[in-house]
Amino acid sequence: MKFLLFITFLLTGFYSYSQEHEIIELAFKDKSNFDLTTFLDNKKPTKYFVLKATDKWYKYRFYLDEDIKNDSIRKALEDDEHSPYNNSFIFKDSSIDILFNNTEKTHLYLETQSIKSKILPNNFKEFSLISSFKTAKNGFFFSISQPIFSTDKQFAFIDIVVHNKDKDTEDLNQSYFGTILLIYQNQKNKGWIQIKKVKRLIL
Repeated sequence: MKFLLFITFLLTGFYSYSQEHEIIELAFKDKSNFDLTTFLDNKKPTKYFVLKATDKWYKYRFYLDEDIKNDSIRKALEDDEHSPYNNSFIFKDSSIDILFNNTEKTHLYLETQSIKSKILPNNFKEFSLISSFKTAKNGFFFSISQPIFSTDKQFAFIDIVVHNKDKDTEDLNQSYFGTILLIYQNQKNKGWIQIKKVKRLIL
């Protein structure tokens, strides 16, 4: 019995790993996902480099402290250009909001907050790993979150941070250029299909 449980644990872990790996590969295979890099007269990179340590998920992607069902509170957030409601919170978009009930939204938030940074395996086809900001060459490079999945495993999310380094960029915090959130749906006989891209330029 213990042996069967151990095998089940291994298979579950391998399935989760393979799903995460596939989502990351899909994200970087579609180079149109990185059109953000052409803003401000920049050129899209021809080679892609990703920091080997994953980012922690930003708290306000799936959750806000404020009660946005309150009209006056939501209006105040809408009027604040620096509010996470305008810059990060994905359920502001009604086309995303209708896909998930409150229980699922809570699951996604809790899932993101439980994930720790980890080292990516060096076996991706679409990009090369770099160890740190210091080893990054001038130009664009990226960092990514660990993909998360809905309870029913029908939706997947990955957050990508776009960094841009030049001779005057002193550290990672000065290299932030933009963010890209991608949402995938597992469709019958088609596999993972990208259904949404949410991008933001950081100025």
